[in-house]
Amino acid sequence: MHYRFSTIVATALFLSLISCTPEKSGDDAPGLYYDLKGFIENQIVYLNDKRPEVNKTAVLGSKREISKTREVDWEKELELFLQADINKPSYRQSYEIVQNGPVRYEYHLKSGNDLPVAYLKIETDSVLKQPLYVEALLRAKNKIYDSEKKIVLRSVKRDNLLEVSSYEIDGYQKLIFVEKKLFDIRGQIGF
Repeated sequence: MHYRFSTIVATALFLSLISCTPEKSGDDAPGLYYDLKGFIENQIVYLNDKRPEVNKTAVLGSKREISKTREVDWEKELELFLQADINKPSYRQSYEIVQNGPVRYEYHLKSGNDLPVAYLKIETDSVLKQPLYVEALLRAKNKIYDSEKKIVLRSVKRDNLLEVSSYEIDGYQKLIFVEKKLFDIRGQIGF
């Protein structure tokens, strides 16, 4: 009787341990879309380490500013490209897959969905499988604010690595009762 009781207790303990093992959450599941976020995060680390010179032109309305610097906060500079990541569990059914590899990836927001990324296009290096070209359209609209940003990022291959070589952000922002402001930002990275 004692043997049988301890076997039952051991089995119950074993089953309770198994049931407490966490399942893979949606965040751990492999992404349905291309992992743009992973590439951009790696580039941020790389660029912060290398500190390349950046020639940047920013135009807001009629104002134009040109600068050349090595002092760049790359996380802030490439933030919109992180925002273009559509590989989120809540987005899984929201995008039409136009093309999903092996070199070209293209995703369009399905009608009826209200998400910030209207489309995302990526062309990758055939060997490294990392982006040579990224383009996305980001939109935001509510009762007092309307904006649209087309973002483009280009990379070049050096020493069997891809490095971001340039980026562009152009679009507009419009506040209620205020005129639409056009903007255009271009960065050329020199190594």
